[in-house]
Amino acid sequence: MAVATFAKDDAESAAIGKAIKEAIANGSYHIVFIDSSITPLGSDLLEQYIDAMANSVVNVKQDKGLAAQYESNAKEVLKKWRSKISSGEFIIYTQNKPDGKRAATLDQLYECLFAIDRKHYSEGLETHGSVNDTMWQSTSLPAGVEYGAKEMTQGRYRSGTEQRKLENYIGKEAWKVPEYWKKAPYLPISKIKIEVDKLIQDAFAAGDRISIARIYDFLQDKDGKYGFMPCNLTAFVIGFLLKEYTDGTYNYSDDLSNDVLTVAKLKEMISEIIKHQVNPIPRYKNKYIVTTTTEEKAFNETSSNIFKIPINLCSSVEQTRDRIRQKMKKLFFPIWVLKYLLDNAKLKTSKDKVEELINDFGGVANSNNFGDTKTDSNFAMAIGKLCIDNPGVSDDLAALVTKDKCSDGMNAYLSKYKDGELLRLAEDVGDGGQYINRLKKKFDADAANWVWNTDTANQKIDETILEYQIIVASNQILPKNISFNATIREWTDKCSLIRVSYLYAKNYWEDLSDLMELLYNVKKSGTLLDSQRQKFLEQITLNGNAFIQFYTNQTELFRKACSYIVGRFSEEETGDIFKLLPSNLFTAEKSDYQAAVQTAVDKYVSEQGATKLKEFWREKTGTETPKQWSKEYRTPILCMVADKDVPAARAAFGTLNKKQVDSASIDKAIEFLEHADFFDRLDSQEERDKAFRNSIVKSYSVMLDDLDEVRAHLSKVIAVEPYDWFGLPEIDKELKKMAEFKYNATGCERALEKIDNMDVADIKQYLKRLIKDNMIVGMEIIKGK
Repeated sequence: MAVATFAKDDAESAAIGKAIKEAIANGSYHIVFIDSSITPLGSDLLEQYIDAMANSVVNVKQDKGLAAQYESNAKEVLKKWRSKISSGEFIIYTQNKPDGKRAATLDQLYECLFAIDRKHYSEGLETHGSVNDTMWQSTSLPAGVEYGAKEMTQGRYRSGTEQRKLENYIGKEAWKVPEYWKKAPYLPISKIKIEVDKLIQDAFAAGDRISIARIYDFLQDKDGKYGFMPCNLTAFVIGFLLKEYTDGTYNYSDDLSNDVLTVAKLKEMISEIIKHQVNPIPRYKNKYIVTTTTEEKAFNETSSNIFKIPINLCSSVEQTRDRIRQKMKKLFFPIWVLKYLLDNAKLKTSKDKVEELINDFGGVANSNNFGDTKTDSNFAMAIGKLCIDNPGVSDDLAALVTKDKCSDGMNAYLSKYKDGELLRLAEDVGDGGQYINRLKKKFDADAANWVWNTDTANQKIDETILEYQIIVASNQILPKNISFNATIREWTDKCSLIRVSYLYAKNYWEDLSDLMELLYNVKKSGTLLDSQRQKFLEQITLNGNAFIQFYTNQTELFRKACSYIVGRFSEEETGDIFKLLPSNLFTAEKSDYQAAVQTAVDKYVSEQGATKLKEFWREKTGTETPKQWSKEYRTPILCMVADKDVPAARAAFGTLNKKQVDSASIDKAIEFLEHADFFDRLDSQEERDKAFRNSIVKSYSVMLDDLDEVRAHLSKVIAVEPYDWFGLPEIDKELKKMAEFKYNATGCERALEKIDNMDVADIKQYLKRLIKDNMIVGMEIIKGK
């Protein structure tokens, strides 16, 4: 690191010189001081500078042009000072030269500084030769890496001057020369290459990777001998040094993803670390060069071939293992079932080798299945070696690793497992081979199937066997089903038709208690839990017939459980009440079920009373309801009832006319009708006409003497049925209009004719009676006087 000093006058120059000597004497500052203060600005130039800048500031708001001119004048002053410095002397202070070394010219200064640099960084890039000035910039880092790795020059990395060409800078004995560091180890680039390779190989010996940051730190270490700077030339040279690691045998990793190390990846890694050195990148992640052995490469290639994984995704044991697991999950069953197909398979190698390869891939996918003796990497290396030693074994297994083959392998295994019990059960059920799909779902439902060893897979097969045993046992009780889910649905449907609450009758189930508890849970959840399946099989096998007996005669248990509510009814009546209960009561809570039973009892009692009431009415009137009787005879039936009984009759008739009524109303209606005295009059035409005339036609009967004509007219013009004519104001209005029409037509002439035939005394007497009985007539006479 170097620091240049400047002074405005001699006093400041003397102070700077003293401070530099003190810093050098301190010994903790590893800095080269370049003292330019011996050529100070001077009072004359300082005064010119201050005057120009002051005038610039004063005029910046009033006259920007003039302000700019003054600012330019100030800069000219500084240029004069720079010229004085360039033409003057310099003193260079270092730890080796604490009293300073004088350089009389700028060129001498450059020579001194270069000598210091060469002494500290004996193998630095700047010591090897000449390059274009743009190489010391950091403007095109990615291109530099690419051109160095590909040993090409173009764009700003190409020079028209022979001595500045990058290929000459590298050296003709190294440029496009394979293993140049072995053939010409004396070259500067070869010396760097040898040390970088040693750094990388030492890291590989300790692990399997080295970060690009570690390589770059080694090359740019200020205490080392290279001192690479963050520039275009550094990018080019590092790309050249590391190009051998892009031959496809090494990988790239950022701890999240892995890939084959290509020139493109190398370009990304190197350019990023150089930029990070200049301007730190937030959340920068280390990038690594990762080594692969011959066996690992063979493992990756074999895995790509067998599981149809793109080779660029198989760049490390970890990444390839993860890809294998993803592929295995799509195979339905673990690949170890393929071993049961090997006897009849056409193989390029031997059955033993393919079986060994299957086992090793099982270890890669889940080494826990093989104890603690081997790791994923151990299995991967074993696979690589096996495939190297047996070239055809990869193709042999690749031909078997398919969904269909895995299903065939599982079928082959099932034919031997427990003497083929699952296959026999499936045949008894007649499921058409659906057992294999049921088994697939069990492997899909939990973790990926690559975790399954033989023992854990057998557990899933046993679960499927148990399901088919439940299907077979259930088919002895229920309508036949061919799947487990359909069987459970059939049980829940059966439970929907049970009208006895499990909880309400809990103390009455006796031998069926355990089975009914299981069914209660099945109905509530819609499924049969794994933990309950064995017990369920035992219960339906032991108590299936008892369940059918209960199911076909639920009334008996209902009568016991609900004796407090239905105890007063006969067995037949209890059966009728039971039929009134809704379905889906098996899982009802006690309070809800009790309320449902009470509602059924109330409904039954109500319906019984309603039936008695309707039969009584039908017997007495020959009609179904009072409304129907009124319609049939076009006479409101309330006309037939004495005035004092109208309220009670209206309530009783309303009960008869309604479809749904409470038992209290029915009882009141029956009581009223049993003591009613109007039934004998209902069949008499004379009585009906009399009641119609008195209650409906009333005083208009003088003009409306044809009652059937009145009934017909009202039926046409009144919207409501005859039952509702009683007391209806619209009836009176309509009858008045009808009477007026009749009166105007013939009634008036008849009245006049009668008056003409009366003597004067009779007329006076009649008029007096009329006035007494009819206020309207009296008021008309008063008004006429």
